[in-house]
Formats: sequence, structure tokens, C-alpha cells
Amino acid sequence: MLPTFVRSTPDGTEQGEFLSLDLGGANFRVLLVKVVSGENRRVEMQNEIYVIPEDVMRGTGSGFFDHIAACLAQFLEKMGIKERKLPLGFTFSFPCQQTKMDEAVLMSWTKGFKPTGVEGKEVVSLLRQAIKKRGDFDIDVVVVINDTVGAMMTCGYDDQHCEIGLIVGTGTNACYMEQMRHLEMLDGDEGRMCVNTEWGAFGDDGVLDDLRTDIDRDIDAGSLNPGQQLFEKMISGMYMGELVRLILVKMTKQGLLFQGRATPELLTTGHFKTSYIYTIESDKFVNLLLMILHKMVRRLVPDVDVRFLQSQDGSGKGAAMVTAVAYRLAIQQAERKLILDTLRLSREQLLEVKERMSDAMLKGLSRQTHQQASVKMLPSFVRATPNGTEHGDFLTLDLGGSSFRVLLVRVRAGTKHVEMNQKIYSIPQEIMQGTGEELFDHIVSSIADFLEYKGMKGASLPLGFTFSFPCYQSRLDKGILLKWTKGFKASGCEGQDVVKLLKEAVRRRMEFDLSFVAVVNDTVGTMMTCGYEDPQCEMGLIVGTGTNVCYMEEMRNIERLEDDEGQMCVNMEWGAFGENGELDDFCTHFDQTVDETSSTPGKQRDCEKCLMELTNKGLLYRGKVSERLKTHGIFETKFLSRIESDRLAMRQVRSILQHLGLTGSTCDDSVLVKEVCSVVSRRAAQLCGAGLAAVVDKIRENRNLNHLSISVGVDGTLYKTHPHFSSIMQETLQDLAPQCKILFRKSEDGSGKGAALITAVACRVRQEQSEN
Repeated sequence: MLPTFVRSTPDGTEQGEFLSLDLGGANFRVLLVKVVSGENRRVEMQNEIYVIPEDVMRGTGSGFFDHIAACLAQFLEKMGIKERKLPLGFTFSFPCQQTKMDEAVLMSWTKGFKPTGVEGKEVVSLLRQAIKKRGDFDIDVVVVINDTVGAMMTCGYDDQHCEIGLIVGTGTNACYMEQMRHLEMLDGDEGRMCVNTEWGAFGDDGVLDDLRTDIDRDIDAGSLNPGQQLFEKMISGMYMGELVRLILVKMTKQGLLFQGRATPELLTTGHFKTSYIYTIESDKFVNLLLMILHKMVRRLVPDVDVRFLQSQDGSGKGAAMVTAVAYRLAIQQAERKLILDTLRLSREQLLEVKERMSDAMLKGLSRQTHQQASVKMLPSFVRATPNGTEHGDFLTLDLGGSSFRVLLVRVRAGTKHVEMNQKIYSIPQEIMQGTGEELFDHIVSSIADFLEYKGMKGASLPLGFTFSFPCYQSRLDKGILLKWTKGFKASGCEGQDVVKLLKEAVRRRMEFDLSFVAVVNDTVGTMMTCGYEDPQCEMGLIVGTGTNVCYMEEMRNIERLEDDEGQMCVNMEWGAFGENGELDDFCTHFDQTVDETSSTPGKQRDCEKCLMELTNKGLLYRGKVSERLKTHGIFETKFLSRIESDRLAMRQVRSILQHLGLTGSTCDDSVLVKEVCSVVSRRAAQLCGAGLAAVVDKIRENRNLNHLSISVGVDGTLYKTHPHFSSIMQETLQDLAPQCKILFRKSEDGSGKGAALITAVACRVRQEQSEN
């Protein structure tokens, strides 16, 4: 199972002129192969046969390759292409260990060849040295192949389903396209590679002993290599004639043939040649062999539809096709790299992002520059994190869409345990678009229903209000609705304090009371949820559909507020970072396309439009842009996370693409799509890490520390479900903020449990202040 380093079969787009050098005996060929793509796709070949003299076959290695180079020069001169540097496929039919597509080390000479100083050496470099020594022409040796791979590639040009090569002649061998993840001797697990099975040696370890007959053993014993290549001896043409002769001898001795009389010729080893079988079977032999072969394969693997195609000139045309494919892949790889490199960030660029985020934070905190700042650094009016003494029953109202939650959260001091119960309620369309009074009456009616359901009718409880609409907050218990979104149009609410509207509805119902209402941001809730179990958790991060960060800032740095004592959690709203041009140096035209087609042009940039450009350049889906691919928002984050999974095979990636309506994708397409996903998500993770580095360094500098230990509460589907996002983000953060030790804690239900804990901390602080 030897890797050939051939990574793809022909896809029909290969074109150009290629040389083939077919070296496997005393006579060798040089070919010029022209591959034409498009409607008139075809392969045209011209070749010359050259002889290797006996003294060269048994002379020095340098003399041998000098002769090959001289013959190449003659051929190029005759074809009138000596001034051109063409790619060459080298069929070198001797036992080799291949280390790269264009590198092969000769293990041992066979077939009467004995040039000295070649065994154990890399043969392509020896050929290149001979060409360079002449100095009158140059070629680009792209691949070294064997004839089995050539047979597969020759048929693969006409049938793109051809992924197996089979040779049954003097010898026998097979090759096939294997998934890279199964080739444990090689690094990398993406895509496929053609494997040369060298299956002639199958059975050398004894696994065929039960099937081998006495005649098979006789043939092996009389061979030049007893005990080796046992499978080859059972099926190849080299031994088929001798196998028939031994059977005829045995049947004659038993009186079943020739009246029991064997001639001296029949008794002579090697006298019955395999060609006699071809003659006896006439022109039906090949068809009969294929029919039997096909019937047997269909019987053993009935779920697989197998077709056999006869290959023509695998060592010549096949070598050219391998070269053509390799050349296509090399050109495409260069184009892919050119496109994807625009999305790759250097360490210097990430340090610059960190520096610009630091500047944007200062502008957001400053009274003079806050209005123009892209990162608003909004005060949350949360003045402390949990200390474990919080206790009591708290309600949470989580409103952000046509369905909302009401929760009862029970916090017990000293236990670090939070008990939660919840119920989901819906808001009818007519109420969403009716009056504000109707909307808040409906919400309060639902809270009353929940309290009755919990057996707490008439209770007076503090409430955490997660209100996921654009708000301006001037106190913890005051939030001015700036604008309805998500289909809400309730009148009389915009520009009003939503806490006041909620309390007025409570008073109208007169069934229960709210002793305190805190307007809650889900990022702050994320921090507080983890802070309840980890006192060092002073940051919150959300990376999902959107992204945001909050952290505990010193009051003296929040210039828009008067108080200078203690700390307050700042809601950064960092998704808008870049709106003032801070990221223009790093934004690609993909980002600009995403930005222009988003619902908020100029706002909260991201990147995912790379696939379209790769397709337009013919590097993906054979250049065919489907209507489905043009659909905005087709590539959801959940698919990106699944595609990048280390355990996902290319077949499963193709299945995902087909589910997205991207039919007709190839394995090569799947590899490229996975690479695009990897580059896009890596950049996102690195940018997130660079931004966090600015935040943790600011906290460290605020406290005049040489080293900072801090925890971050994290929520969001991208962080939690993407297989590599978190590790890349943390690696970037550690590199850019080496004086900070950061522990990440996954948060659960920041908008529910977190909102209750914010309310619990606020009640605790109020009680402490009243006692003082």
C-alpha cells in the first residue's frame, strides 16, 4: 500500500502540452502529448523509441542518465520544441520508494540493468543533473509514476468515475484513490491520494495457503523467487501458461487426456506459453476475462456498480495525464493561495488589531470622543460580580422575539446551586403590532399565569428583564427603547422606559408586584452566570450569531459617569469595531461584499463570500455557479462547524454540500470548501483573540499588575460547536497577551440564569448600602 502522491483524477479541464518519458527496458519511449479541453477535448500523441546500449545499461549511473538526456534532446529537436520548458511525466518501471510526487529512490535494478551509483539514490535529481550538465534544454519534471497509476489516469480522462487501476499481464497490480486520513504513514488527512497496492505480494504471509493448490506450490517452487509474489503467480500472465501445462500433465498422467501419453514438449517447463491461451481463446479471450471478472465482482460486492474500461498506453498517455492533472492542481493551488492569503493574518497584523482595539476602547470610555467611537463601551450599571452570599427567589423575563420566557430562579447562599423553572409564552401577531399597553398587559398576564402555576400568586419579587432590543440604559432599572426590531411595532414604546411600561402594566393588573426590575444585557448575564461559581470571572464573551464582550472596568475610567469609586461592568458592543475604518487595512473584498449585502451596510463586518470567487475562477464546482450558491446566507455557521470536524470524511462533506443544494461537487471541491471554511474561521478566531488581548491587558494595566489571572464566561454556538475556534482564539490571546493567564468557562443561559444573578447581586449591593 504505497502512496503515489497523485492527489486527483482528471476532471476534464486539463489542457496543454506535456512530455512523457517511459523507461522500463532496453528500449524506451519519449512522447509529446497534447491535451485539449472544451467541446473538442482530445489527446494527441507523438513518440519516438530509443535504444539503451548494453554498455550503458551496465556502465555508470552518470553515463546512463547522460544517454537518457541526449535522447530527450534529440526528441525535442525533432519536434521543434527544444526552446520550450515543458512539464514531464517520468514512468520509471523499477522498484522505487516514492517520497514525493517528483521524487523516487531506486531500491534495486531489475531487468538486466546495472548502472553503478544509482541504487539508493533519487532518480529524478540524477536526470535533472544530466539535463543541467548539457545546458541546451530544460524540462520541468512534475511526476514519477508507475504504469498502474497511468492505466487509471488514462481511463479517468474519458470517465471521471474511474478511480481504480488494474493491470493483469506479465505481472499484476492495482491502485485506487484512498482517503488521506487512512494513510497513517503520511501527515495530513484532507482529500485523497492514489495508493499503489503492489498486491502481487498478497499471500506471502500465508493468508492464501488454504486456497493454493499443489500446482500453485509447484509453480512457486520452480520460480526465481520462491515464497514471494504468490498472488501474482496465481493470476498473472507470466505464470498462466505454466499453470495450464502442469494441469495438462496431471490430467494426462491420469489418462484423462491424450490417451495418457505425454510428449517431451509437454513435460518441458515453460514450453506451454501464455500466448497459446490467447490463441486458443482467440479474440474472445479479453471479453471472456472481463465478463468473468465483472460477474465475480458483482457477486462479491452487489451494492457497487463497477464498469471495466480498457486502458490504452498507461505508461505513455497515462504519465502525461498524471502530469496534466498535477500541473492543473499546481496552478489551481497557486490561485487558491493567492485568494485565501488575503484572509490570512500575520502576527504583526494581529498586534496592530490589538492596538487599534485598545485605542477604540479608550475613545468609547472618554466623555469627549464617546459619541464618535465605534466601540461604545456602554455602562451596564452592574457594580459587582457574585460573592456567594446572594440568596432569594428571583423572576426573569427573557424577551427577544415572538416567544418569550418567564423563569423562577432560586439562589441559595453558600451552595453555589441555582434552581430554575421556566415556561415559554407566545405573543400573537396582532399584539406585536398593536399598542404598547396591549403588549405589556399580555406580558404581565403571562407572568401572573406563571406565578399561579408555581403556587406564588400575589408574590412580590425582584425581576431581571432581558430585553433584546436596542436600548439606552441610564440606570440598572431604566432602559429607553430606541427602536423596535424583529417584527415588533407596538405603538407608544419607542423613546419610553420599558421598565416603567412594565411596572404600569403590573399596577393595572393588581395581582402581584415587582420589588425591583433590572434591565439586563445577555453578555453581562454570561459573565455573571460563570462568576457565581468562579470569583475570578470578570469578563463575558459571546461568539455566536453575533459577538460581544463585557468586563469589569474601573469607575474612574468611565468618564461619562460621575462616580470614581469601585468598578462597573462595561458592555463593549465590540461587534461594531471597524466602522470608523480601524479594520480597513485587514478587510478584503469578500468582507466588502458581505457588508454591502447585509441588512446593516457598514456595520459589524464578517467574511464568507470566498466560495463564489473560487467558483468564478474555475477552482470550485468546475467553474459552474449554481443559483443555490448565489443565495445569500446559504452557508450557516452550523455547516461551517460540521465541515471542519476532524472526524468528517470528504464523502460527508459532499453530503452537506448536496444538502445545501450544491450538487455535482467532487472530492476536490470538498477539500477546497473545507480549506475555505478553515481559513475563514481561523481568521475570525484570531481577530477575536486579538480583541480579547486588548481587553485583558487593559484590566492588567488598570490594576498595575505584572501578571493577571482572570476567567472569562463564554457563550455562543460558534465557540461551543466549532471544532477549532476556541483553541485558535486562546492560542492567539496567549501569544498577544503573555502576561495574562486566562481561563475560559462555558456559560449556560446568560439571558435567564445570568439575568437572575444580576438582579440578585443588585439586591445584595442595595441591602449592603442600606445597612451602611
